[in-house]
Amino acid sequence: MVKSIFITGAASGIGKATAISFAENGWNVGLFDINEEGLKEVANLIGHNKCMYQKLDVTSIKEWKEAEKSFSEYTSGTCNIFFNNAGIANFAGAFEDVPVDEIHKIIDVNLKGVANGCISMLSLLKNTKNSLLLNTSSVAGLVPTPGIAIYGATKHAVTSLTESLRIEYERHGVRVSEINPWFTETPILEARNVSSDMQSQWERDFVEERTKIYPVSKVVDKVWLAYKSKKIHYTVGLEANLASFFMRFIPSFVRRMSKKLFKDTFI
Repeated sequence: MVKSIFITGAASGIGKATAISFAENGWNVGLFDINEEGLKEVANLIGHNKCMYQKLDVTSIKEWKEAEKSFSEYTSGTCNIFFNNAGIANFAGAFEDVPVDEIHKIIDVNLKGVANGCISMLSLLKNTKNSLLLNTSSVAGLVPTPGIAIYGATKHAVTSLTESLRIEYERHGVRVSEINPWFTETPILEARNVSSDMQSQWERDFVEERTKIYPVSKVVDKVWLAYKSKKIHYTVGLEANLASFFMRFIPSFVRRMSKKLFKDTFI
């Protein structure tokens, strides 16, 4: 039986790369994103015989129900991987400079949207042997990240949700894991700076001067690994592994390094 993967944020970045990889390996792919034009482009690239696509605003539980129904019809009621990937970081800057509406929007997409997916897709996951719910978190969910405080807070919350649902969903036969990428070649690197007198750490030149930016293919590799193995957290990149290790055992060191890295920007 052909396996299937449901991907949010599928119109670009990690979601798009994952969709292409799984389609090339014979999986049925469900593409979901708020960007309809982007979805059409990915579907045309993959081939319409290998995928289905539908607009999905992850903050709308009504649209989640419609998406789950469409995907269920496409796969005869199964879902091997639910890749809960959609997220935004439209603005970067000092916390007090970020518009309140944007703070709320980031929370709505990055946390409420993820939670909506976890509950909306449970029935299909329960109906599929060895199914996986895979959330996209971030290294920002593991370590302090000046300049993207609210983004980091939502990713901390996603990590907490992943840990709890890993235990809860075990009774349903559903594994729950997450990926924690380092800086990756995605549209998030184009986040606008709201602190006019400070350079954003998300600006490409700023990032490239200080650390490596990983290709999305490295994240896709971890999506495959997550399905084949049993871990909870899958960090992407050497820097992510080091940051995670030091934050666990020497958190004061990570805080000092973060302050040093951004001393001329958001501190």
